[in-house]
Amino acid sequence: MHNGRQHKNGSIIKVICDNYTTREDVEASWGFSCLIRNHGQTILFDTGSDGVVLEHNMARLGVDPASLDLLMISHQHWDHTGGIYDILNANRNLRVCVPRSFSAHFKSDMKRYGAQIMEVKKAREILPGFFTTGELEGILPEQAALVRTSAGTVVITGCAHPGIVSIVETAKKILPKDDIALVMGGFHLLDDSDDDILQMIARFKDKDVRYAAASHCSGERARNLFAREYGDHFIYLGAGSVITLEDIE
Repeated sequence: MHNGRQHKNGSIIKVICDNYTTREDVEASWGFSCLIRNHGQTILFDTGSDGVVLEHNMARLGVDPASLDLLMISHQHWDHTGGIYDILNANRNLRVCVPRSFSAHFKSDMKRYGAQIMEVKKAREILPGFFTTGELEGILPEQAALVRTSAGTVVITGCAHPGIVSIVETAKKILPKDDIALVMGGFHLLDDSDDDILQMIARFKDKDVRYAAASHCSGERARNLFAREYGDHFIYLGAGSVITLEDIE
């Protein structure tokens, strides 16, 4: 991956929080958060489990929480919502995109910071080139993010509770003419057998997923199997990772 070098049209993803790190000056913590820059917009996807770690890593990675145009939360689990109030305190009146099933208590708490809550039920384009899959049913209702780029669709998942293959299939339905350039984030495969994981990898390949970057709750076995099957097209993701379009073309 390139060290922050941006593609000519400026699309870039920085991983802020993850169980893993790819540089020494950021901290690992259970959970996930990443920054998306696309079409001049700056979006934070999830906030990790720990606001202190989130703020520390953002500072190290040169990310100002006041610069955010949108915060998207995949699902209401502590390891994805832990830094919400740190962000909202630094960026009052921020637009926050959450699944409609989020608790009324949580939504009212965010509104105390002036947050403009966007409740999502169905797939839609939220910002130019930035989509939600809509609220997908699983162990826990969850939304994933789709970033439309010149390299293809980037699918970003928090934990993939509705099933990572199902999320990829949903992405293809929403943007049927675009290749899937990258699927990244938590794949929730900690308890899956090697055979089950290999079947999922085969489904990825059937759907022509060009790059895979399993992290957070994917588990070491899944990461190793994806790395084995995808070779140079597997990205070892962690806090500090920077992905440009050139990395996934």
